[in-house]
Amino acid sequence: MKSAAIRGIRATAVLLGGALALTACGGGATGSEGGSSGSDGFTFVTFGSAFQKAQEKTFVEPFETDRGVTVTVDSPTDLSKLKVMVETGNPDWDVYLSGSAESFAYCGTLFEKLDFSGINRADFAEGTISDCGIPVDTYSYLLVYNTEVYGDAPPTKLADFFDLGRFPGSRAMAGDPAEGNLEMALLADGVDRADLYPLDFDRAFAKLDAVKSETTFWASGAEQVEMMESGRADMALVWSGRAAEAVRNGATYAPVWDRNAYHWASLSIVKGSTNREIAQEFINFAVSPGPQAAFAEAIDYGVANLRAKPELTPESAEWDPGAAERRAQSWSIDPQWWGDNAENVLSRWTAWTAG
Repeated sequence: MKSAAIRGIRATAVLLGGALALTACGGGATGSEGGSSGSDGFTFVTFGSAFQKAQEKTFVEPFETDRGVTVTVDSPTDLSKLKVMVETGNPDWDVYLSGSAESFAYCGTLFEKLDFSGINRADFAEGTISDCGIPVDTYSYLLVYNTEVYGDAPPTKLADFFDLGRFPGSRAMAGDPAEGNLEMALLADGVDRADLYPLDFDRAFAKLDAVKSETTFWASGAEQVEMMESGRADMALVWSGRAAEAVRNGATYAPVWDRNAYHWASLSIVKGSTNREIAQEFINFAVSPGPQAAFAEAIDYGVANLRAKPELTPESAEWDPGAAERRAQSWSIDPQWWGDNAENVLSRWTAWTAG
């Protein structure tokens, strides 16, 4: 499964370029073939895989029981397909799980404005809410290291990832820059979080050059888990949830919580949905503290609602991106800047990796 950040930004870049042939992101088993649920329910489209199963258990099934409605769950999301649905005026989907940038970029065109009368905006991290989207989960893109390699002198800060002199060894990071590779490089080079945007491409790539010869690039969550379980990377930038999974499976890695990325996925209502009222009720339910806590307890993703208090095992708590001290030193993408500049970033990144 591709991450919410990559899914949203890459899809946004393609659509902003006028293309309709976007490869569907997301993984795992596909849900139904879609179709409106009618007046007694609605259709929710999400990312698939174990992520979808956790949402069904903690969001969908309790909501169905409480409201007496049927929720059809479809997967994976596909922004190009959504665009066609909206343009033809007959959307099959009602609630759409969007990436970090999508609800900002397509507010009013592909997504309806939400009714926030039942939602307290102060319960969510600053900058994560758009008029058309409310965050429903979070995860981090962060540094991890192999404890068997670095022993009693491990890396302790993000800058150590780029220091092959003090910390020799193999490196790995996302093959798509939308996770935050350029931002991580700039932060490690001394740029303040408040000054990240607009990105200084030359400075970022110069910092990335320092580790390029030792770096491999992963392309999926499953590849991250395999990479860590096999010990192929001594240090890596990975998703917190996948790192937790690998460690549970026996991988010998530990996190470095220093200027980790704070990413999120959002719930939006599809433009032209005929089930807006019940769709809004579902969104209000899913982002409320109880379901939020249950979701975080079911899978290694963080809560979006900051009032939610999941009861995590010590093993899960080690990888929780929602812990207050981790959020305090984290950074978030600027979805508006990425929506405007994604094509340029992806073009420059492709040239750099190929060079």
